Amino acid sequence: MLFLASRILEHELRDEGRLHLLEKLQERNFIPLIRSTRLSCYGQALSGTEQVGEMERLIIANLNDPEKHTPYIQGDIFCFDDHIFFLLFGDLEDGSAGMRAGVVYEPQTTEPLQKLNSFCQTVRLCLAEASGLRLSGGDADDETQKLTAWRQSPSTIQQGFMRFVARQDADSLSTIACRENARERVRAAKFLDDDVTRLFLRRAREAYAEGYAVSPSAGGTTTTAAGAGAAATADASPSEFTINKLLEVGLLRREVLVSCRKSGHALFSLPSADALAVITISHARCSECGANIADEKIEELFAPTQLSSNLLEDGAWLVNRLHRILRELGISESEIAVEPPAGDGEARMMARVCGESFLIVMRDGDLSPAFARRAINTKIETEARHLVLVVTGTIHNEARTGLHGFASRMTRGGNDFELILAEGVGAAETELRRAFERVSQKVLAEQLCELDASMGLSVAQLITSRFQMLRDSRDAEQPDTARLPAPTVQSQNLQNMVQAVSLIDFNLLEINDEDESITTATTLPRSG
Repeated sequence: MLFLASRILEHELRDEGRLHLLEKLQERNFIPLIRSTRLSCYGQALSGTEQVGEMERLIIANLNDPEKHTPYIQGDIFCFDDHIFFLLFGDLEDGSAGMRAGVVYEPQTTEPLQKLNSFCQTVRLCLAEASGLRLSGGDADDETQKLTAWRQSPSTIQQGFMRFVARQDADSLSTIACRENARERVRAAKFLDDDVTRLFLRRAREAYAEGYAVSPSAGGTTTTAAGAGAAATADASPSEFTINKLLEVGLLRREVLVSCRKSGHALFSLPSADALAVITISHARCSECGANIADEKIEELFAPTQLSSNLLEDGAWLVNRLHRILRELGISESEIAVEPPAGDGEARMMARVCGESFLIVMRDGDLSPAFARRAINTKIETEARHLVLVVTGTIHNEARTGLHGFASRMTRGGNDFELILAEGVGAAETELRRAFERVSQKVLAEQLCELDASMGLSVAQLITSRFQMLRDSRDAEQPDTARLPAPTVQSQNLQNMVQAVSLIDFNLLEINDEDESITTATTLPRSG
């Protein structure tokens, strides 16, 4: 997937000025691809390169007809290893004359906006040299000020996105961003993708709140310990292997439960066997029967952690997973806004992709008609072009019909709108990746279509194919061993298959532990 960012400058140039600017940029190692292609064509036509410059200026002069003026230079592109700059001349979106500078880059490109700003600075320096102006000093005139007035393209400023951000204060946004990027939450949230794991942890939390702890029995059935009235939860029974993984990521913790052998009443729970040793050494006795604590019933059980409770509350784990997916797809932190939980079990976030806004509404449950109506109201408030609803339960037919009806009305009204329904995190990741790809291709074609006639082909397609070939070349250069799971991960997969557990993708977890910046291009296939 490719991303695009641009800046505009209200400074008009004619063909001679544009040509002079490209020559100055080439002196600074910014090679204009379209102009270079044309010069090569002129050289072949003249059987030499001595007079190509003269032929270029002759063609410009012949095209300079006030009545039928077709600009010889409408813009150009400048190719580098992991990004491409473009420069467009002509009318801007507000009707004024000027130029647009932009960058096309991949998710793994480092500091693309800083590269764009540096390119804009180089352009203004070249313009100043061509105009004989000074950009330093306290007595700069109006023309000099115009050359430094690069500003963000208005097409990339979404008022709805800004209103969504404005509803939250800066402190809450900063807190949410830090929380969603917390390493322990990222690791733990992956395990909650599975319905059985979430059900097990919810029932464990409920049992613990009632004074019971959770213990998988020998037959695999999860029951509450200590006392009558404890309900069996045979339909939510993770394997011992999964329990160990939940312990590792901090969703469960071990406890030692001491109960009276005669009455079965739970006396107290301890965090470890060492704590129990301290009590038994003190010769403490049971308050029910008077026996020594060492003679009472002692069990090692599991209890949900605070992290588990935090992630399950208001679908926080779902927010964490979607936030992580957006970051892995290359969306920068500044282009993501998460709304603080309102306590209704729903969560909302917005993301901007190439200037287009996505509203993502999530719920750890069913997509009901009421939930659909609230999502539509939020879409209207934010003016998002793309509405993505992510649920972990089922989509009610009434809700689906209402959403599709709303989408049809938006389309008939001439609005560019897209509706995406996803059941589960896996489906959401797939749908978001496809939607981002479509938006990237559309925006790239819209921005650079003016150069197609100059190049003689689709510049957007040229850029897309170029990046694709570079990615394929990088993948081919990687050793085969780098694409295979580590032996420890393979062993875990075998154990996972033997125990018939198809809950969690441990391969991805292990890779993210080693390198959180890994790209989706090298993601290992899901197991189970």
